[in-house]
Amino acid sequence: MTTWFRGQNQLWVEGEPDRLFDWVLDGDADWVENERNRWLRIREQQREREIKPVKGETRIRVVREEKDESQVWMRLVVHQRFLYALSDRLFEQEEINGYRVSLTEGSDGWSIDECRLDETMDTDVDQGWTYYQPPEEGGVSGKGYNRIKAVQYAEAWWNGANPRYRKMEDDCTNFISQCIHAGEIPMDFAFRRDRGWWYKGAWENWSYSWAVANSLQRYLASGGAMGARRVSSPQELQMGDVICYDWDGNGRWQHNTIVTAVDPMGMPLVNAHTVNSRHRYWDYRDSHAWTPNVKYSFFHLEN
Repeated sequence: MTTWFRGQNQLWVEGEPDRLFDWVLDGDADWVENERNRWLRIREQQREREIKPVKGETRIRVVREEKDESQVWMRLVVHQRFLYALSDRLFEQEEINGYRVSLTEGSDGWSIDECRLDETMDTDVDQGWTYYQPPEEGGVSGKGYNRIKAVQYAEAWWNGANPRYRKMEDDCTNFISQCIHAGEIPMDFAFRRDRGWWYKGAWENWSYSWAVANSLQRYLASGGAMGARRVSSPQELQMGDVICYDWDGNGRWQHNTIVTAVDPMGMPLVNAHTVNSRHRYWDYRDSHAWTPNVKYSFFHLEN
């Protein structure tokens, strides 16, 4: 199985997608087509950005493994780090995914029968300890958005869950709310979960806008405690700003990210949870969730 994921390292640097699929049992399976199309999008993105891929690194942790005489079933946590050069500067992006994998042994050896993303898997087990703690509510000044602190929090916790907050099954919005609050934006408390933007820590005692992607998008669109203002292009965003994603383009927002860096072309690089990601290119064309119908909302936080 390591050959498959480490083959992606080589593919990132120099390969064409079809070379990766020599190890699969059924080249016409839906998951294979989806993965092939994803890598075609990655290569297209590399060409459009005019980046020079330098190196790919992969670490694999087996969470569970079962075997019989001719098959192996595994659950894996895969941490990938890709390095590239752009305008004579070196950049890196990281991503941690959980996968369900099955292998079948045939006359020519082992082949991959299936390799599917498993977003329900806890990938935070190996998170290193950090001494960062978000501000206490009484210590939030309310004097303006501290972008540096928001980005510091996003960098500290991109691949782990702060124990001061409950980790959600779909954790992307909870993570972004934590980052914004760490940037000294005070919570907007209300007595109803469909009002304001707040977290109190008890069982389901937080606003929908704190933890639900569609609700946070609506809250930002209204301005909210952050004084959010929608802008028309990603180049208008600064570090600490937020991007919302509607994968299907049907008006239901499903994902949020926070800008943690900007490349030499002025394009945002983002951190996120659910699929834990660091310095990922903002358009997410390399994501398994991306579709050609995707819509984006760009929010500059002005408070």
